[in-house]
Amino acid sequence: MMEELVTKLGELSQILSEGDESYYTSNIQKALDGGEEDAWEFLCSNELWGGAGSVADQALLGNSSLRKSLENLLVQIGELQQKVGRVNVRTEMWVSAFSQGRK
Repeated sequence: MMEELVTKLGELSQILSEGDESYYTSNIQKALDGGEEDAWEFLCSNELWGGAGSVADQALLGNSSLRKSLENLLVQIGELQQKVGRVNVRTEMWVSAFSQGRK
């Protein structure tokens, strides 16, 4: 499961990089470079799943195409996290909101 999440974080970093979101990209790369615990810390963080300023809330708002890809990827990441029970308090809310937007 962690291998799949690491792959998804890499994809997330790529999408953010395409949209010139270097701040988020840099922080994801630090988490990936730091090993499994750092990756989990990021996956469960407010930086990823929080409110104002988080990846879920603010990243790529000016690019609707990349934002849609970001939301789809966050749903995948959040669902994987839910399967193993390691989530942020807002993960389920974001996954639900982004899933509704896909219908």
